[in-house]
Amino acid sequence: MRNTPKEWSRIDRIKSLVQRQSPHTVVGLGDDAFVFKNFPGFSVLAQDMMVENIHFRREYCTPTDLGWKALAVNLSDLAAMGANAHYAQVSLALPNNLTESWLDDFYQGMLSLADQYNVEIIGGDLCASPQDITIDVSVFGSCIKPLTRKGAQAGDLLLSSGPLGLSHTGMLALQNRIENLDVAKARHLRPSPRLDLVEHLQLRADSVHALMDCSDGLINDALQLCGENLGLTIDLDQIQISTELHSAARTLSKNATDFFLGGGEDYELLLAIPESARKDFPQWQVLGRFQNEKGLFTLQNKTLKEITEFKGWSHF
Repeated sequence: MRNTPKEWSRIDRIKSLVQRQSPHTVVGLGDDAFVFKNFPGFSVLAQDMMVENIHFRREYCTPTDLGWKALAVNLSDLAAMGANAHYAQVSLALPNNLTESWLDDFYQGMLSLADQYNVEIIGGDLCASPQDITIDVSVFGSCIKPLTRKGAQAGDLLLSSGPLGLSHTGMLALQNRIENLDVAKARHLRPSPRLDLVEHLQLRADSVHALMDCSDGLINDALQLCGENLGLTIDLDQIQISTELHSAARTLSKNATDFFLGGGEDYELLLAIPESARKDFPQWQVLGRFQNEKGLFTLQNKTLKEITEFKGWSHF
């Protein structure tokens, strides 16, 4: 069965927007499959899906923002493995009421991020949806040494590559139509995958005991790093909560620390290293320390408190 003229037109329009060709590309867009020469080291694949009214709402998320974010959350997974990014496949299920300009803006947003890291969009699929938008992106990268989330040891420090909690405040501001808080809104709509840190992480790979991106909130993701055998104490006296987060929390009449611990979709990297390697990561913030005692704890004013209520993103 042939596609209708409208479907061919949309596919051709996407091709004209995304067409790039890296030296590793052998057979590009337009054939039954994409062919490329392997990159040195290990191949790394990641995939993430975004569903309208679950992960985003069109009422506050422009198509340009959506295109950026749909790629960013996937590139963040590559960064969390210590991998460089090369290719992306994009599959869309779209309702019939979307215009051609919506699709153009979506890909322009995606390309504005892809071109920063020389990522080539190499295909995907396009189909109709009865009502909501579904976006399914898969990315391909490579690394010399995979850096996984398993391997933290008692005594290791937990570090963050940047501020946490601001994206969640931005989401609440957007959903509740609160004015200002532009920094927080931008952090939610256009997160920055930390591919800029990959080269340094690979150079210091022997010191990296565990690595992951912070997408589901610090508490939830810290549990993943602890695994079955470790616990973690987060030093609230030591962490630096950004002035933007304090300001956003006050506007929302909330506690900034709660956002720091439980807010999701920051896409900063969480890193477990031995204390002796702290000097090799001077720009990263120390959050706490892993221990043999299981459980998550906060330390504040010399008072240790166990975290028993786990907040953050959950699909089900």
